Amino acid sequence: MKRKGIVGIVIVLCIILGIIFISGKMDDFGSSKDKITESEIYQVENDEVALVYNYSLQKAKAIYKDGVVYIPLNWTGSILNDKFYYNEGEKLLSYTLPTEIVYANFENTDNNGKPLLLEEGGKVYISIETIKAYTDIWVDSFIEGDIKKVYINNRYGKYEEAEVKSKSVLRADASKRSASIENVELNKDDTVIIVEQNDNWYRVLTRNGSLGYVKKNRLKNFKEMERVSGFTKPQYTSISMDEKVVLGWHQVTTVAANANLADVVNNTNGMNVISPTWFKLSDNKGNYTSIAAKDYVDAAHKKGLQVWPLIDNFSKDISTLKILSSFENRKNLIKNLMNDAKAYGFDGINIDFESLTQDNAPHFIQFIRELSVSCRNNGLVLSVDVPIPASYNMYYERAKLAEVVDYVINMGYDEHYSGSDEGSSASIDFVKNSITDSLAEVPKEKLINAVPTYTRVWTRENSKLSSSALGINGATKWVKENNVNLTWDDEVGQYVGHTTIGNATKYIWMEDERSMTLKMEAVKEADLAGVAVWKLGLEPKEIWDIISFK
Repeated sequence: MKRKGIVGIVIVLCIILGIIFISGKMDDFGSSKDKITESEIYQVENDEVALVYNYSLQKAKAIYKDGVVYIPLNWTGSILNDKFYYNEGEKLLSYTLPTEIVYANFENTDNNGKPLLLEEGGKVYISIETIKAYTDIWVDSFIEGDIKKVYINNRYGKYEEAEVKSKSVLRADASKRSASIENVELNKDDTVIIVEQNDNWYRVLTRNGSLGYVKKNRLKNFKEMERVSGFTKPQYTSISMDEKVVLGWHQVTTVAANANLADVVNNTNGMNVISPTWFKLSDNKGNYTSIAAKDYVDAAHKKGLQVWPLIDNFSKDISTLKILSSFENRKNLIKNLMNDAKAYGFDGINIDFESLTQDNAPHFIQFIRELSVSCRNNGLVLSVDVPIPASYNMYYERAKLAEVVDYVINMGYDEHYSGSDEGSSASIDFVKNSITDSLAEVPKEKLINAVPTYTRVWTRENSKLSSSALGINGATKWVKENNVNLTWDDEVGQYVGHTTIGNATKYIWMEDERSMTLKMEAVKEADLAGVAVWKLGLEPKEIWDIISFK
């Protein structure tokens, strides 16, 4: 009986071992014998380096020269870090930090004497070490073999490693019918990094830098790992007022007009910032005309007001693109603003560069970044005016502006404007939607919403449409003089009316205390940083009881 028992045990063990052996063979049954080379996968040769970002092969290719991996600069800016700003004409690279701007050209080298920048085949490349110094990434380079690869990642946190159970092949896709990668073998106990899990197949990275697929059952000893960033992110500090901002734009067109300060301020209540329209770009070198006055600043300060002069790009004699795309021009403009800040003692700067295009927007963002350095170092508040977010102006990239400025001012008006169809300058849904859309890019503590103290009288005559702007006071007088019957329209949040004068039909969408109440309620409900008013001198004094946060 004992002998029969032992024989039975042996037979069972043989059956189990046979099943294991057969199942292993069955696992390989139907597997493709096709092979694919890494050269075919990565499409690089000689000193070209395959560029893999977050384990996705990129169309762009890096290069390897004198022991250094160089990454295409345009790819770096669009994918990794857009603060690398390069001027082709000046052959200059700049990077804006919170309190300084770092520059590099083709003559600059690292500590080992290697160039920071290269130009090959008409393309500019930047060393991977330079990128790492300013960017929160981790990099694995495999440049010893014939097929050179660099893996760049910006993802951190937990991941898994595993060991290979037995000798296996690495496949190009998650299927046993996929070709195996030639000259790449997974040996027993090799460690791999798991980068993707697809049911029965795992995508893995080998210690030699090969990326491919292996069946899950070919792996063992799974181990949870964690990758932690050691990068210190620059802190772009901001100045915030201790109370909600209530800004009034004071349109002044001559030096003599500065004398009207007392009149416009006495008509307000609760305003704490005044922005006189003092500076206008006058040439393509970064110079501007000025009607600034030290007496104005001193008088405003005595009234408890901060002064943030406005500079605009409205002159037809200038090219915003030529000014902002040149390092020297931007530098000159910023220097002029800083000199005036010291000379006149104002507290901040308001940038009102309008009608930007896709072409000049990146240079505008760079200008704001560079200006923010000088403002931060000199304790000046930097605010920038932007149009309401729309599909056709997303190149303003408000989130990038908000990172470096103190306040972003959403110009919540001109819903209808001279040249458009007739309608409201700022209906309530227009205002609310623009606030909501702005908050998708700008933190509420940096967002100011601007409201109008004007409206338009629209005239339709002989199939022609025209309009003229009137302040609230002027519009109220026009309605009374022309006996216009106004009715409240809940949809737009305004009183509307029309009348016929001769052969013309005239329309108006009024701004008044009731419509302003709705706009201010939207500002307060969103808990924005404040409100701005375009412009002072057009409004009745009573409306400031609504605009004021007090």
